[in-house]
Amino acid sequence: MVGDTEQRELPERVTMGLLPYLNAHALDEDYEQAAVRRAAAGVPPRRRVGRGGAFVIAVFAILAVTAAVQTSRDSVTDERERRDLIGQVQDRKATVDDERRTIATLTSTDNRLQSALVASTAASTGVFARLDLLGLRSGTTAAHGPGVVAVADDAPNARSDRDTVLDTDLQKLVNGLWQAGAEAISINGERLTALSAIRHAGSAITVNFTSLRRPYRILAIGSTKTLPSRFADSTSGAAWLDLQREFGLSFTMRTESSLRLPGADVPQLRYAEPSGTRPSERSVG
Repeated sequence: MVGDTEQRELPERVTMGLLPYLNAHALDEDYEQAAVRRAAAGVPPRRRVGRGGAFVIAVFAILAVTAAVQTSRDSVTDERERRDLIGQVQDRKATVDDERRTIATLTSTDNRLQSALVASTAASTGVFARLDLLGLRSGTTAAHGPGVVAVADDAPNARSDRDTVLDTDLQKLVNGLWQAGAEAISINGERLTALSAIRHAGSAITVNFTSLRRPYRILAIGSTKTLPSRFADSTSGAAWLDLQREFGLSFTMRTESSLRLPGADVPQLRYAEPSGTRPSERSVG
């Protein structure tokens, strides 16, 4: 043991700390002594990278150059593929547009040739007129002509169902117009046919399975001179007069010199068959 008064010199690496010591003595001691001898002999110091370090640097340089070349190639390839895809899309779009125009032209030509064929045959005399008449009667052909416009609506501040227009009220109105001589009728743009139904579905009145909103605008093509008066004299006209007086329903009717009614979709008949056909000629609906 050393006494308190005895002084002992500590190693440099202890007094100055490990990290400062490593920084101050970064070179190996043997290498440092050799460097001192070379300096005393007047030989300049040599800087040489070892074979291992040179190999690593060379490999790294090759990898860097290879990566740069590959990245450049990939970028060029991606840009070329993108331009090719854009060109293919544009070509396909142009082809589709050309085919659509061709289809439209062929359809128009086919319709024109069919009309010319029917018109050129002797048996077609009056066929078009009969088709138009059947279309008007069935409601599948658009119609125009003079007639009346009737508007039905709920009572102001309606508090009960009876203060509103019911499906039965519209049925009475339409039946009265048919009875008065109407040739075509629509309600809020829905053309009435022999298969049309006016009924309640939930909280709305539906026509042709389409829900309607009030007010209900009824267009009826017919004689403007007789249609209003004949409707007023019918039982339906009397019923609507009572609805106005007792429940406050709103109803107006005016004549128009020209009305246009849309055609209804052609219905698909499941059971009706032409009269006089043999059983073998009948098609199953």
